[in-house]
Amino acid sequence: MTRSVVSRFLPFAGLASLWAWPFWLLTTVLPDSIDIVAILAGAWGPTVTAVVLTWRASGRDGVRSLLSKYLAWRTGLWPAVGVVVSVLATTVAAVWVTSLGGVPGGLGGGPSLFALPLVILVNVFLGGPLAEEAGWRGFAHPLLRERVGSGIAGVIVGLVWGLWHAPLFFLPGQAFVVGGTDPLAFVALTISWSVLFGVVTERADGSLLPAVFGHATVNTALGTYGFLSAAFYRPAIVVGFSAVAAGVLVVHHVSTRLFDSTTPAA
Repeated sequence: MTRSVVSRFLPFAGLASLWAWPFWLLTTVLPDSIDIVAILAGAWGPTVTAVVLTWRASGRDGVRSLLSKYLAWRTGLWPAVGVVVSVLATTVAAVWVTSLGGVPGGLGGGPSLFALPLVILVNVFLGGPLAEEAGWRGFAHPLLRERVGSGIAGVIVGLVWGLWHAPLFFLPGQAFVVGGTDPLAFVALTISWSVLFGVVTERADGSLLPAVFGHATVNTALGTYGFLSAAFYRPAIVVGFSAVAAGVLVVHHVSTRLFDSTTPAA
């Protein structure tokens, strides 16, 4: 990785944390009824940082280009549908496989499944998807991909993404924000999701719709419906998403090589 990439990525990771963590620490002194406001404000760290760094490097045109990726529905619509389906299918498969050994009581609660599309849409606007994805997949992933490739870029961004959430595991009453899971499982999942979302973002010509809706579906399936909070389900969920991410990455590399080999040289 070149010095220029490191000199841009490390400030991004640091500033995203410097924005988020003070807001999250406020939850220790704010009333429980309003501490969610601090959580949501902190979640904007990656996108705010990406906008600032992009503005410094490329001015208003760069910022406009970055944020326009949220609206690139022509290239992003069907990849977004594919990501939503893959996240739901992976979650259902992991729960089904695990449930063959017996289903623990009290899980799978939450809104009616008929409300699932509405819940996903609500999760698009609340929490991480809109607040984070211009940073993780709009700025950080393309920056690293140019030097280290899609897979390693996804792993690095996913590791930073997971560690960025670290305070939420230790602040009283905030574990629900990270699905009520343990730190190791969460970081393993953010790495898998990062590889998946990063590759599909590339396939969608940089549109952030797949990452936004994938992120919202993860929050819905594993957070709103509570499956990640149960240790009973976690191993299958982690293995399932790891396998999906690896499979998508392999298909991406193979298809890219085949396309390059069949494209006539200029």
